Amino acid sequence: MQRLGGPSLFPKLPVSTQLWKCQTRYIQRKKMWRPRPGEPLRKTYPTFEFSELLLDLDAEGIKGVRPFNPLIDGEPEPRSAQRARELQPIKERVANFERHYDECESNFKSISADKFHPLHISDFDLLSVALLDSLKAQKTAAGASIHDKPTSYADMLNSVLDKNGVPLIIRHDTSNTVTYMRYRRQSLARGPSPAPEDEELLATAFSRHTTFSNINRLVTRAIQTPEGCRILSDISDELHRSLITREVEPIQLLSLLNNILINFDRYGLHMSNKLYELGIQASLKCHAIVATQKYIQRRVKRGDYDDNLINSILTTLLQTSIASASLHHHKFQLDVSSRLRGVFSLLTGYVPGEDQTAFSLRSLVSPERPNGFHLYIQCLARLGAFRTIWHEWQKIDSPSHARNIDVRQDSAFKENGHFVTAILDSLAKNHDIAGLARSSEFTNVTGQFWEDCQLDMLGISRSAKTLALPDRAIGNSDRSPTYWRNWDKLYQIFRETQMQNAFLALQVFLMSKPTFP
Repeated sequence: MQRLGGPSLFPKLPVSTQLWKCQTRYIQRKKMWRPRPGEPLRKTYPTFEFSELLLDLDAEGIKGVRPFNPLIDGEPEPRSAQRARELQPIKERVANFERHYDECESNFKSISADKFHPLHISDFDLLSVALLDSLKAQKTAAGASIHDKPTSYADMLNSVLDKNGVPLIIRHDTSNTVTYMRYRRQSLARGPSPAPEDEELLATAFSRHTTFSNINRLVTRAIQTPEGCRILSDISDELHRSLITREVEPIQLLSLLNNILINFDRYGLHMSNKLYELGIQASLKCHAIVATQKYIQRRVKRGDYDDNLINSILTTLLQTSIASASLHHHKFQLDVSSRLRGVFSLLTGYVPGEDQTAFSLRSLVSPERPNGFHLYIQCLARLGAFRTIWHEWQKIDSPSHARNIDVRQDSAFKENGHFVTAILDSLAKNHDIAGLARSSEFTNVTGQFWEDCQLDMLGISRSAKTLALPDRAIGNSDRSPTYWRNWDKLYQIFRETQMQNAFLALQVFLMSKPTFP
């Protein structure tokens, strides 16, 4: 657009000049900057400074004004102070990032250099990602140190994956987890074969790491390959020493030992006897009676066991596996009927619905070993298995059994009253056992051992809650005359060779006694 010229142009033109000729283009020209010659004015002319006298006169009578004192007020800030304050948070974040990076890099190098480090990744870690659903799993807290103890399994899993450089897509998209596991398996198959010093390195790793979680990771990673299982089988004693010195929940220890046992069975390998015994203890503490039976069977096949092992198992069954404890149980332990049936099956070898008998403690005890046999009878009495007790009594009186043992020893054993004492002690610990005699099926007997075991199993299943009541404390003081009268009656009842007559008399005896001191 054109702009009209200024008013000063019109006086210079004649009056007859046409208006359109008065229009002209207005071009604003930009002046070029030229440096000023000479020194800057601020250097040529010094700035004016107030004298202290003028400042004092101007601030006279004002309490908040005083002369500048560098000792009190400090040095004036430079012009870059504000910019430095703005950059300080950024510099701190960069420094923290570099420090965290150096820490992670150093930790990664140390893990890579250690062949048997618990934080080496395994297929179970990747499988856990899919099972735990990492989108819902708790991620590692921001700002947490890598040396902080994980608060949950999900935290530990994410920490392990981070330190091993597992891509985030493997954790956030579980559909790729199996593909990644196959890729890792192929890479491991092409890896180097085990070195001769691997046994020593793994044994050293067991002694170096102090927590059960680290030992669990070492074992879990080793049993993924046949070579690792063989190495672990050879150093089972070192593993046992590392496990017994750590505080661990019995359920976690049993899970680890079961994992080892299952993988060893695949390759025909065996654990050491000490690990089998540790599995027996852990399974008894967890009331996993079926697992206890498997561990005892494998331990017996290995040989070199003594009576103390069997006696300790029977003592634990009597004290903790029958009566309900006040401790917290896991869900699989809450079925009292299943637990007591498992105890009876472990004692006698009877399995409902099976034609063949299972491995049992009955095959490991005999009257020739009074301590173990007495504990065996006590367990049967605490379960209310009177039919089985009668058969064991009659077995001692049988001629075939008399040919195998010293008659004088057998008579002394029977006259000491181990059977009767065990029954009376169980009645004193739990008065409700006598209530089993009120059932109309109490006198159902067959005279055949396995058929009567089946009847005892049915009775245990129906009265499981009664049998599992906590034991009452009984004193070790001298027995009362009533006790010895009951003792004589029970002794005469179980001496009866006709089982039907014996149980009719036993029913009358139990129903006539409100309490058993």
